[in-house]
Amino acid sequence: MIGEDARISALERHVREFWHGHEVEAVTWEQGLILDRVPGFTTYRVAPRSAGEAWVYVTAGSSVHEAEGGTEFFVMSPAAAEAHTETLAMVSHLHSFEEYRLDVGSVIDIGGPWMEDSRMDHLLVCLPHSYGPALERAPEEAGEARFLWLLPIHRSEAALIGTESLDAFEEILEAEGVNVLDLDRAPLV
Repeated sequence: MIGEDARISALERHVREFWHGHEVEAVTWEQGLILDRVPGFTTYRVAPRSAGEAWVYVTAGSSVHEAEGGTEFFVMSPAAAEAHTETLAMVSHLHSFEEYRLDVGSVIDIGGPWMEDSRMDHLLVCLPHSYGPALERAPEEAGEARFLWLLPIHRSEAALIGTESLDAFEEILEAEGVNVLDLDRAPLV
């Protein structure tokens, strides 16, 4: 069995290797209960290389409390913001409780806009479509954790996923060619 410290180091290496050539900086949220529940939890901010690309905030350590695999999370944003570090800490804290484990298709009501000037107040846990399996699957030494994307969505879109399916929502998302970095995009439904 791989030790917790070794797993976290391997997760950090995975993040840094995947975003090789980008500035990657630790920006961990240390308020609240996250570090009590998930010791060693860290968040990294990945800077874009050029204008128009996403800022990415990604966890390392969210998965270590799970015996096998486990889940790490990331969010993409048009701007750097401390709110993303807090959001990832909140999601990882929630995920640390077995009864609240998140997986592809899970929807989280975050109780307010995910960023200032946005009307989206839910997060959809989905596959890392923009980055593919090279990011999604961490190596064995990182506990084979899985990196999943937290996509901001509207309340009406969350309702569609609940009544229809994740596939139905993703089909609409793709057909509309939605810019996922648009802070105030119109709801799709």
